[in-house]
Amino acid sequence: MRRIAMVCLKGGISKSTTTTALAVGLARRGHRTLVVDVDGQANATWTLLGGQGADAPTLAAVLARHASADEAIRPTAVEGLDLLPADPSLGGVNVALAQELGRDTRLRSALAPLEGRYDYLLFDTGPAFSTLLANVLVATAEVIVPLDPGVYAVLGLVELEGVIAEVKEAYNPGLRLSGLLLTKVARNNVVRDVERGLRDRFGPLVYEATIPLSAKFEEAATRGTTILAHAPKSPGALAYEAFIEEVVAHGRAKKRGRGPSGGRPGAIDAA
Repeated sequence: MRRIAMVCLKGGISKSTTTTALAVGLARRGHRTLVVDVDGQANATWTLLGGQGADAPTLAAVLARHASADEAIRPTAVEGLDLLPADPSLGGVNVALAQELGRDTRLRSALAPLEGRYDYLLFDTGPAFSTLLANVLVATAEVIVPLDPGVYAVLGLVELEGVIAEVKEAYNPGLRLSGLLLTKVARNNVVRDVERGLRDRFGPLVYEATIPLSAKFEEAATRGTTILAHAPKSPGALAYEAFIEEVVAHGRAKKRGRGPSGGRPGAIDAA
């Protein structure tokens, strides 16, 4: 089971949009997929439940040990795609967990019984470092960073690299930064310069697919659906389809044992 978290220490970067598009795309390709919404804003939950919030129990109850993951997981309208939803009470759980022993491993323990049930487990996360995000980094294996080609997002990436290295050393030796996805890409000189700088520094760790700036994403969000369903032929949807293919191909290359020098060489340790 591949465990992939969408993480960026800056808001408005399209983490939820990327998580839900990737989830739907994987499920449509026949991969059993679970989205774990670890963001109290619950945007991924809203999208995957068709524009509505989730009834209890949610992830908050799971982390508080008032319910099991099995009790909180529910199917979505997309065959093969399940959701462990969030709601605003996650904020209170985040505060409560900070006082608990073993607080950073609570999510990993809760999800352990699901091993082998899904092909992909995707985590959507909030924009700030917190106990919840620490739990995600302990529970996941791969981190994909959606970021817009701007200075603040790049500065946040530098901070995130340090966080990943600390969690890797303390809790999760298999954790790695597996890819950078450029989102909200407009075609101007500033964006080209930032993109060039990222590709020069990170090389093939930067996905070839880039997600364009488009009003279609907001249209999809207001309708409680993904860009793949709302405007499947739009440039944004086609860009996400290309990204999904890169993610899947990366997994195939790893299974063949080709590692960083074969297939998509994005499986670079953040050490």
